[in-house]
Amino acid sequence: MLKFYTKLVLGAVSLVTFSCNLQDHVIPTTPDVYVAGYQYDGAINTAKYWKNGKAVDLLSNRNAIVTTSIAVSGEDVHVVGWDGDSSMKAQARYWKNGVLQSFSGQYAPTVLSKVLLPGSDVYVAGSGEDAAGYYAMYWKNGAPVNLNNSRNGWARDMAIVNGDVYVTGFASGGAGAQTVAKYWKNGVDVNLTNGDEQHFPNGIAVSGNDVHVVGTMGGTFRTIAKYWKNGVETILSPSSYYSNAEDVAVVGNDVYIVGNVGDSLNYYTAKVWKNGVETTLPGGVTATGITIIGHDVYVSGAGLNGVTSIAKYWKNGIPVELSDGTRNAAATSIFVTAP
Repeated sequence: MLKFYTKLVLGAVSLVTFSCNLQDHVIPTTPDVYVAGYQYDGAINTAKYWKNGKAVDLLSNRNAIVTTSIAVSGEDVHVVGWDGDSSMKAQARYWKNGVLQSFSGQYAPTVLSKVLLPGSDVYVAGSGEDAAGYYAMYWKNGAPVNLNNSRNGWARDMAIVNGDVYVTGFASGGAGAQTVAKYWKNGVDVNLTNGDEQHFPNGIAVSGNDVHVVGTMGGTFRTIAKYWKNGVETILSPSSYYSNAEDVAVVGNDVYIVGNVGDSLNYYTAKVWKNGVETTLPGGVTATGITIIGHDVYVSGAGLNGVTSIAKYWKNGIPVELSDGTRNAAATSIFVTAP
């Protein structure tokens, strides 16, 4: 059974041209900030996204529902996620401009975790199933692409660099083994763990020849945030309780990772690690996605209003609340574009 965890692209550049002629003066534009998330109150659960703080509802039901990733191209807004039917069986969801989209091929998607829009193509990563089982995989323009050694797996994130397709996730480690964390380059898998313990990669970024993956080692009484660079593992948090790594972005020589760290009372704090140095996001309990353009760092996540979860994002550490705190909500992914 898949274990679901509750990843980003960033930025904006504005240019002002000065001239004595007013008609030649270009007014600086402000970036559009898109954030995917969901809201729940114990009875009705709603998948949604926010554009510049204004909410757009996508789908509601009485069972679990989550949006996991958002990407924008021109006027088109793409959102992916999953929901559960009355038996809590997962059903993949993909919306384009609020309209549900379908998939072709032999594999029925069950959960979707990432959407990317390189050029005119649409890539979506997740898990798909056929009569023989389920697999970590992705879809290109709606057609499935299976991944090597991906049985009982889930593709959690992907990156496309110079035409190469990188996917991270997990798959079966074989009889008696736990799930194996791995990434695939053009369908060929590279193992990050050996299956002795459960690991769940959540984010991938590629810079030059370096492949960066972040994720979490699972456990009943402790989880551990981890980072792999070219397969070499680093533990991000020395916490004896819970820590999770959710997403990663690389700019130049700087590596940014977001997640959270818990304490003995199960209180969580949203974190950003820059080159391994931990910083706390004010008012945050979890950080889920990150995107960077220029000197601006955007992070999606959640905070608390008493015991109620609030969807929010941070720009350069300054929080922006997306929900009003009357019902539980969370933000899972962020995409920033300049018009």
